[in-house]
Amino acid sequence: MAALPELEPDGSERRVAQRMRTLKRAKVIFNDGFSTFDCIVRNLSATGALLTIDEAAHLPKAFEIRVGEDQHVRPARLVYRRAMFAGIRFLDIPKEQNEGGSASPDHSADSNGSNTKLRDDAQPGSINRVEPESLPPALTRLFAWSRDNPA
Repeated sequence: MAALPELEPDGSERRVAQRMRTLKRAKVIFNDGFSTFDCIVRNLSATGALLTIDEAAHLPKAFEIRVGEDQHVRPARLVYRRAMFAGIRFLDIPKEQNEGGSASPDHSADSNGSNTKLRDDAQPGSINRVEPESLPPALTRLFAWSRDNPA
Protein backbone atom coordinates (compact mmCIF):
# COMPACT_ATOMS: atom_id res chain seq x y z
CA MET A 1 0.00 0.00 0.00
CA ALA A 2 1.42 3.39 -0.97
CA ALA A 3 1.62 6.04 1.70
CA LEU A 4 -0.41 9.20 1.30
CA PRO A 5 1.69 12.10 0.06
CA GLU A 6 2.28 14.70 2.76
CA LEU A 7 2.60 17.53 0.26
CA GLU A 8 0.27 18.79 -2.45
CA PRO A 9 1.66 18.96 -6.03
CA ASP A 10 2.49 22.65 -5.51
CA GLY A 11 4.58 21.78 -2.42
CA SER A 12 2.08 23.06 0.16
CA GLU A 13 1.30 21.12 3.33
CA ARG A 14 -2.13 19.46 3.50
CA ARG A 15 -2.35 19.47 7.30
CA VAL A 16 -3.30 22.49 9.38
CA ALA A 17 -1.19 21.52 12.42
CA GLN A 18 2.14 19.69 12.50
CA ARG A 19 1.88 16.08 13.64
CA MET A 20 4.31 14.45 16.02
CA ARG A 21 5.15 10.76 15.57
CA THR A 22 4.12 8.77 18.64
CA LEU A 23 3.18 5.26 19.69
CA LYS A 24 0.54 5.50 22.43
CA ARG A 25 -2.33 3.30 23.50
CA ALA A 26 -5.76 4.84 23.22
CA LYS A 27 -9.36 3.88 23.82
CA VAL A 28 -12.21 4.77 21.46
CA ILE A 29 -15.46 5.34 23.36
CA PHE A 30 -18.89 5.50 21.71
CA ASN A 31 -22.53 4.46 22.17
CA ASP A 32 -22.85 6.71 25.24
CA GLY A 33 -19.86 4.99 26.86
CA PHE A 34 -21.29 1.47 26.55
CA SER A 35 -18.95 0.48 23.68
CA THR A 36 -15.16 0.78 23.64
CA PHE A 37 -12.18 -0.68 21.87
CA ASP A 38 -8.44 -0.21 22.03
CA CYS A 39 -6.27 1.33 19.33
CA ILE A 40 -2.79 2.78 18.84
CA VAL A 41 -2.07 6.44 18.09
CA ARG A 42 0.65 6.61 15.42
CA ASN A 43 0.89 10.40 15.18
CA LEU A 44 -0.78 13.23 17.03
CA SER A 45 -1.35 16.95 16.59
CA ALA A 46 -3.47 19.66 18.17
CA THR A 47 -6.17 19.08 15.54
CA GLY A 48 -6.17 15.32 14.98
CA ALA A 49 -4.43 11.96 14.99
CA LEU A 50 -3.68 8.84 12.96
CA LEU A 51 -4.97 5.65 14.58
CA THR A 52 -4.13 2.01 13.96
CA ILE A 53 -7.19 -0.13 14.64
CA ASP A 54 -8.37 -3.64 13.83
CA GLU A 55 -9.79 -3.78 10.29
CA ALA A 56 -12.85 -5.64 11.57
CA ALA A 57 -13.65 -2.96 14.17
CA HIS A 58 -16.41 -0.54 13.20
CA LEU A 59 -15.37 3.04 13.89
CA PRO A 60 -18.38 5.40 14.08
CA LYS A 61 -18.31 8.82 12.44
CA ALA A 62 -18.39 10.60 15.83
CA PHE A 63 -16.92 9.24 19.07
CA GLU A 64 -14.72 10.11 22.04
CA ILE A 65 -11.09 9.09 22.52
CA ARG A 66 -8.81 8.78 25.54
CA VAL A 67 -5.10 8.84 24.64
CA GLY A 68 -2.52 7.18 26.89
CA GLU A 69 -3.00 7.27 30.64
CA ASP A 70 -4.66 10.67 30.42
CA GLN A 71 -8.13 10.66 32.00
CA HIS A 72 -9.23 13.51 29.70
CA VAL A 73 -11.64 12.30 26.99
CA ARG A 74 -11.76 14.27 23.73
CA PRO A 75 -14.60 14.30 21.20
CA ALA A 76 -13.46 13.28 17.71
CA ARG A 77 -14.77 12.73 14.19
CA LEU A 78 -13.64 10.21 11.58
CA VAL A 79 -12.05 11.93 8.58
CA TYR A 80 -10.94 8.84 6.62
CA ARG A 81 -10.52 5.11 7.04
CA ARG A 82 -8.17 2.96 4.96
CA ALA A 83 -7.72 -0.65 6.07
CA MET A 84 -6.18 -0.55 9.55
CA PHE A 85 -5.52 3.21 9.55
CA ALA A 86 -7.99 5.92 10.52
CA GLY A 87 -7.48 9.67 10.42
CA ILE A 88 -9.46 11.60 13.00
CA ARG A 89 -10.08 15.25 13.80
CA PHE A 90 -10.64 16.50 17.33
CA LEU A 91 -13.88 18.44 17.78
CA ASP A 92 -12.81 20.43 20.86
CA ILE A 93 -10.25 22.60 19.06
CA PRO A 94 -10.71 26.39 18.66
CA LYS A 95 -12.33 27.53 15.39
CA GLU A 96 -9.28 29.45 14.05
CA GLN A 97 -6.99 26.43 14.59
CA ASN A 98 -9.44 24.21 12.70
CA GLU A 99 -9.36 26.37 9.56
CA GLY A 100 -6.33 26.50 7.32
CA GLY A 101 -6.04 27.95 3.84
CA SER A 102 -4.50 24.84 2.31
CA ALA A 103 -6.48 22.23 4.19
CA SER A 104 -8.36 19.76 2.05
CA PRO A 105 -12.02 18.90 2.65
CA ASP A 106 -12.85 16.07 5.01
CA HIS A 107 -13.15 12.65 3.42
CA SER A 108 -14.17 9.22 4.59
CA ALA A 109 -13.65 5.81 3.06
CA ASP A 110 -16.67 3.57 3.37
CA SER A 111 -16.55 -0.20 3.73
CA ASN A 112 -16.20 -0.55 -0.06
CA GLY A 113 -13.11 1.68 -0.03
CA SER A 114 -14.77 4.42 -2.09
CA ASN A 115 -14.00 8.02 -1.27
CA THR A 116 -16.87 10.07 0.13
CA LYS A 117 -17.38 13.54 1.55
CA LEU A 118 -18.92 13.93 5.01
CA ARG A 119 -21.46 16.71 5.32
CA ASP A 120 -20.69 19.47 7.83
CA ASP A 121 -24.24 19.33 9.26
CA ALA A 122 -23.94 15.62 10.09
CA GLN A 123 -25.26 14.80 13.56
CA PRO A 124 -23.76 11.95 15.62
CA GLY A 125 -26.08 8.96 15.75
CA SER A 126 -28.27 10.11 12.86
CA ILE A 127 -28.51 8.74 9.35
CA ASN A 128 -26.86 11.16 6.94
CA ARG A 129 -26.52 11.26 3.19
CA VAL A 130 -23.00 10.54 1.95
CA GLU A 131 -21.96 12.24 -1.27
CA PRO A 132 -19.25 10.52 -3.38
CA GLU A 133 -16.29 12.61 -4.48
CA SER A 134 -13.32 11.85 -6.73
CA LEU A 135 -9.82 11.29 -5.38
CA PRO A 136 -7.34 14.18 -5.54
CA PRO A 137 -4.76 14.07 -8.37
CA ALA A 138 -1.95 13.71 -5.80
CA LEU A 139 -3.32 10.24 -5.00
CA THR A 140 -4.51 9.07 -8.41
CA ARG A 141 -1.11 9.46 -10.03
CA LEU A 142 0.24 6.87 -7.53
CA PHE A 143 -2.05 4.21 -9.02
CA ALA A 144 -0.43 1.92 -11.59
CA TRP A 145 -3.37 2.15 -14.02
CA SER A 146 -3.25 5.97 -14.11
CA ARG A 147 0.30 6.15 -15.47
CA ASP A 148 0.63 7.02 -19.15
CA ASN A 149 3.44 4.57 -19.95
CA PRO A 150 2.11 1.14 -21.10
CA ALA A 151 3.41 -1.97 -19.38
